[in-house]
Amino acid sequence: MNSKRYRAGLAVLTALLIVFGCSDPVSNPPKPESPFREGDTLRSPTTNLTISANGGVPWIIVEDYVIPEGVTVTVEPGAEIMVAGLNWIDVQGKIVAEASSASPIIFTSAHTEPDLGQWRGIKLRNASEGSVFRYCVFSYGAYFDSDTLGDRGRDAQNFRGMLAIWDSSPTIEHCVVTNNQNNAIAIKGSASLPRIRYNVLTGNDASAVRADQTVTQIEQLDVRYNNVAENSAPGFILSNDNPDTSTGTLRVFGDLTEVNSNLDSCDSRFNIDLPPLFVDPAEELQTRFADYGLESCSPCVNAGPLDGDFDSDGTPADMGSQPYSQQTFELRGRLEDDLASATYRMSCDVVVPPGVTVTVPAGTRIEATGKFNMEIYGRLLVQGTAGSPVEICPCQTIGQDIVGGIIFFDRGDDPSVIQHMVVRDFDEVLVNKSGVRFENVEFINGFQGGVEVETGTTNLEDAVMIQSCSFTNVGTQAIEVLASSAKVSNSWINGSRGRGLTLEGVHDGVEIMNTIIEACSTSGVSLTDFCDPLMVNNTIVGSGYHGVHMQNNCNPEMLNNIITGCGRYGVYAQFSSFPQLNYNDVYNNGLRDVVPANYSPATLDVGESISANPQFAGSDYRLAPGSPCINAGHPDAQYNDADQTRNDMGAWGGPGGTGIGAGLRSGGLASRY
Repeated sequence: MNSKRYRAGLAVLTALLIVFGCSDPVSNPPKPESPFREGDTLRSPTTNLTISANGGVPWIIVEDYVIPEGVTVTVEPGAEIMVAGLNWIDVQGKIVAEASSASPIIFTSAHTEPDLGQWRGIKLRNASEGSVFRYCVFSYGAYFDSDTLGDRGRDAQNFRGMLAIWDSSPTIEHCVVTNNQNNAIAIKGSASLPRIRYNVLTGNDASAVRADQTVTQIEQLDVRYNNVAENSAPGFILSNDNPDTSTGTLRVFGDLTEVNSNLDSCDSRFNIDLPPLFVDPAEELQTRFADYGLESCSPCVNAGPLDGDFDSDGTPADMGSQPYSQQTFELRGRLEDDLASATYRMSCDVVVPPGVTVTVPAGTRIEATGKFNMEIYGRLLVQGTAGSPVEICPCQTIGQDIVGGIIFFDRGDDPSVIQHMVVRDFDEVLVNKSGVRFENVEFINGFQGGVEVETGTTNLEDAVMIQSCSFTNVGTQAIEVLASSAKVSNSWINGSRGRGLTLEGVHDGVEIMNTIIEACSTSGVSLTDFCDPLMVNNTIVGSGYHGVHMQNNCNPEMLNNIITGCGRYGVYAQFSSFPQLNYNDVYNNGLRDVVPANYSPATLDVGESISANPQFAGSDYRLAPGSPCINAGHPDAQYNDADQTRNDMGAWGGPGGTGIGAGLRSGGLASRY
């Protein structure tokens, strides 16, 4: 019996061992995941040291990294130095971190999920030896320590930046300092005279450069040609650089008082406050994934001096660690040399600076890769020919089908002359410069409009000339003249979504002669507020509303014109407007009205005008034999046709009626009349 009990107990024990013997809840616990990236540990040196690129493996600092006085640490291009925890790189001796645009040196956080202020930054406090940083990137540091009681907290109050300078004079050039929790660069001490040039100091949660009251040599600070945009505080906060409000004195840094080589506003040291436009800053990712290359339109490209410190491609210095490399036949930024007869790619706005004349020969083609403008401050001479015009157009990349246009500014240079050019699929051409000439230019598919003239002078001697030009599908108006002077002659306007010509406040500063205006959605010519243009020998056909609409004290002189086939009135005068009408043919207008009418008010004095079918011969609106408009214009000899017979009404009559428009035209409305 005892034997049976023994065997039964042994069986129970065996079963328990089977059930529980394979389970051990405390063996092989999971290893906690580290918040830091892996790399080789970097310890403080006691003698001179070179930090290599380490085959692409990062270096990790896990405690304050102190470079003692008398010791030089050299960092090779391509090295990545990461800091784990709230630690400093404390430079009491000297650090030389000179890289290249192809292999920048990175100083950043070791965290796998980087964020602002994950390490303290770099202290620079050696007065006798100047440290050097060139082509470096600094990110995710400058911890803002609010603890002012502890030793490290009190120490942090003296070094309040990613690069914290105290009585030291380092060189910091072509660097990017971004995504830091305090100032990008902080300066302290009367002996501090750093050289800070060509850097992009952006996206920091304080200022780009901050100096306290101990920095007494503000005027001597070499802080030039930097981008200080998009920080949470003003780009510069320098205690001894405040404006004297009693005399209106401007600060040395920050106030926009100059224009740099790109014609961007800047301070007196050519620092700019404009978004740097990186290719891909990869914010919230590890810095090694960021592309701090500059987009073509970055204001940092070629923003350095024109007389030295050039980039490797021979252009003025770019700001930041990765300069932009302009390709052959690429147009962007300053344009100071004549073009060749070739195809160019316009990758950003192109600027002809004041005092510069640029010639564009026949056969040149300019393809824009975006909605960019040619900005003419100097002088542009386009010298196309009838058989080989110059063309500017979009390059039809995906999602891009419009170019900006051309803007002519008034900076004192002689007026530009544009001959035999095709401007296609564009936004608008703006003319703020008196005397600009457009001859034999085709404007095709304007989004906003064709040509807007706003020169500020209504003197006919300073008129913008638009001669023998064609406008096809050109936005809300083909030509708009605002309080300016212009002469429009021998031109052809077809298919505006709004008006053919819009004039406002031009007084007697506009002449419109030998021009065809057809198929505009609203009015052929719209006059507002004291417009008294001279309109001689024009043909206005098929406007959706009015041939000529005037309001608010407009008194145009209209001779020898043909106005026909418009939806409402041929001539519509409102609000104290009294046109001088004589020898016009105003016929078959008011097609959209129950009771058609050619004039409103009906009491207008029309002089020797007629209302008869002009009998066009074809789509170019020439007069057919037997037309009542032949030899029916003003009898004065000054209006005679080129063959010295009496004036024929319409665009083909008078001394200038020998040719109209540029390029091949295809009017489609003549058969209606």
